[in-house]
Amino acid sequence: MRQTVLASANTEIRRLTRSGLLLGLIVAFMFFGLSAPVLATHMQEIFSAAANTEQISMTASAATPADGIALYNQSAMQLGLILSVATAITSLTWDTRPGSSIFYRTRVRTLSYLTVPRLGVDGLAAVASYTLGLACAGIVTTAVIGPLSPTLIATVWVSSSLYLAMAMSIGYLLMTVFRRTAATLAVSVVLLLALPLLNQVGATASWTPTALLAQTELTTPPLLVTGTVIIGCVLVAERIARQQTLRRDA
Repeated sequence: MRQTVLASANTEIRRLTRSGLLLGLIVAFMFFGLSAPVLATHMQEIFSAAANTEQISMTASAATPADGIALYNQSAMQLGLILSVATAITSLTWDTRPGSSIFYRTRVRTLSYLTVPRLGVDGLAAVASYTLGLACAGIVTTAVIGPLSPTLIATVWVSSSLYLAMAMSIGYLLMTVFRRTAATLAVSVVLLLALPLLNQVGATASWTPTALLAQTELTTPPLLVTGTVIIGCVLVAERIARQQTLRRDA
């Protein structure tokens, strides 16, 4: 089992590096980390230019260090989040091809020995890329706006990293169910875009996973719910994969 797990993780590492997916994640998050704080400092000028008429008047308060990090997180949790989920989904594309599906499914007792290590590698790659972007955002924010609170950085990192892991686990589960890359990507994007709507429901706003992205301090309910979703997605995906047969329409 140990050799299978290590071999699967090593295969995924090679896929990420050779395909350019890892580089794409790093570039995307670092771009937002470098640009978001600068954009926050010019928000007043942007609003003034957009409302340069007699009928419309728009103003923005001076940027604070928290604004630079918040703007980075907003960008990272959109395009960066979708890229991360796509990375997790494409790690299971071997199951859409008859040859590779037969090869893997006939050599292990349970597919979790193959799939969970790949999800773990993808999760580490996404969190590491996000961390690099957050570090860039922190450095630029400190340089152009002002010093940041270490507590704020730690809170944002924990919350967003856990949310990234949850989103990737959802994509992992959906790919296990559909076993079609395009369909899984479409459903995953729609679901991830719809999740923030739960914040508008008063009864669920304080404990849904999306509440993590709007918090300035860590609270237990959304952390527990997010962790439960991650574990639940992995366990359900493993159970579904165990009962699946080879695709004849692949």
